[in-house]
Amino acid sequence: LRDALGIQERIYGKVHPRVASALNELGKVALQSRKYDEAEVAFHRMADIYRSVYSGKHYYIGIALSNLGSVDTERKRYSSAEQYLREALAMFSSTLPANHLNFGITRVKLGRVLLRERRYQEAEIESRTGLDILAKQASPSIGWIQKGRQDLIVIYEALHQPEKAANLQEILSAKEETPAPHN
Repeated sequence: LRDALGIQERIYGKVHPRVASALNELGKVALQSRKYDEAEVAFHRMADIYRSVYSGKHYYIGIALSNLGSVDTERKRYSSAEQYLREALAMFSSTLPANHLNFGITRVKLGRVLLRERRYQEAEIESRTGLDILAKQASPSIGWIQKGRQDLIVIYEALHQPEKAANLQEILSAKEETPAPHN
């Protein structure tokens, strides 16, 4: 990926959407590898490029902000993560339809941050809204749906709503037992 980034920079210059796309991939790998400083640098640069190229208004900027929120969530910097995620949602609201996949994922991420801050009622709203959006997608990210449902179980337990937690637990258990379709 670093070689690809270097090639993109030589061909297109330092400020180009393809460079930002390569930075996104580098940042995602760094985040998965728990190299948070590298991920943060990549996502900040990605956001800066997209701000420059798209005059400060494009859903790609929201994706970069959402990714920065993920970095701060992993670092347990919940206040900063919440700010990035809310900025991402604001960008999405001015550039995407309300039922877009990126809205769903980012709302699940925000629900997770609010859960970790023990702001259970707010977390329930964000997680539930995000899951509702994801469930309507033709091919939603199964990982985000699972994370959102697991978070809602914890939220409902904290809100003393065991029946809602049990219902979701049943859904999760049924999904785990269902064999994957053969393609």
